[in-house]
Amino acid sequence: MKGKPVIPPVHLTATYKFDSSDDLIDVVQQRSGYIYSRWDNPSVVEAENEMADMEGYAKALGFGSGMAAITTGVMAQLNSGDRVVASREIYGGTFELLNDVLANFNIETVFANCWKTDKIIEELKKGASLLYLETPTNPLLRIADIEPLARAAHGVDAVVILDGTFASPVNQRPFDLGVDIVIHSATKYLGGHHDITAGFLCCHQKYFDKIWTYRKILGGIMDPMSAFLALRGFKTLDLRIQKQNDSAMTVAVYLKDHRKIKAVHYPGLPSHPDHEIAKRQMSGFGGMLSFDIDRDFDQTKSFMDRLQVIKLATSLGGVSSLANQPITNTHAALSPENRAKAGISESLVRLSVGVEDADLLIGDLEQALDGV
Repeated sequence: MKGKPVIPPVHLTATYKFDSSDDLIDVVQQRSGYIYSRWDNPSVVEAENEMADMEGYAKALGFGSGMAAITTGVMAQLNSGDRVVASREIYGGTFELLNDVLANFNIETVFANCWKTDKIIEELKKGASLLYLETPTNPLLRIADIEPLARAAHGVDAVVILDGTFASPVNQRPFDLGVDIVIHSATKYLGGHHDITAGFLCCHQKYFDKIWTYRKILGGIMDPMSAFLALRGFKTLDLRIQKQNDSAMTVAVYLKDHRKIKAVHYPGLPSHPDHEIAKRQMSGFGGMLSFDIDRDFDQTKSFMDRLQVIKLATSLGGVSSLANQPITNTHAALSPENRAKAGISESLVRLSVGVEDADLLIGDLEQALDGV
């Protein structure tokens, strides 16, 4: 065959045949090929290799969702009796894992606000097996100062895991900041088109085999079609992120001066409490922002219902702009007390800026705000 496909094929197979038992045994013992797609699949491996190269790590693993990557990566690092230190401002599902599920296995998790660097370091010095961070945070876009926290964690032999979904590999380089394992929900920016549910985990070589084994046992493998679509998303990732960075900044500047907006949470604004850290740590401020409307819950809900260009939907990071009230979905599982601790009000709106023209988005926000 003289020509080769420009786009790699999708390997939609669950199992693989062998010419001899010795070949099969070699794959089982040495992982020198493919035997069953819950272990490995050529399409998934291709996406994993590109993901590892993108983040600068030795290895990457694909998962069926971001939460599958998080649960597998976390559980592979812990044993009964271990202690976890985590930033409080993390995705609701991650909080449930650390706060509720791990407690069933006699694993303690201590939470501290991500901006309280000294407090997190103080907790690490008391002993920890794992430091779990997420930055920028969901939904208030707070920024953890990764490098000193990673240094402190390594000082007590703790593994550092970072959820970098909101930043994407374009805007933040966890490898350069001392992170051992970085996780992305590929459902978001990496896929970029709202059509896959998937996750990736990138890590140093020494963590790979154990996490691979846990993935095989827990079964959270990425499917081949999602891997194919993730590879498609990789091709336009930089272009999309640059557009979303620019548009989100434009929208944030518009909202901060609006008479009906109490606060805008975007790390690109000089008024953001972590702006200086974001400038130092990130190459772009991202396509996510949130804002508090100077109205009550019902009026904020009415604002959401008036949006026309911006879609009322959960998830984020794709080509279409999406908005939601965290209190009604992404953080609905948190108790009112924990939502209050995380600073999530009933009038908070989270906005994922897509690739539409920024003026079109501002016009939509303006007409929706006019009605409340």
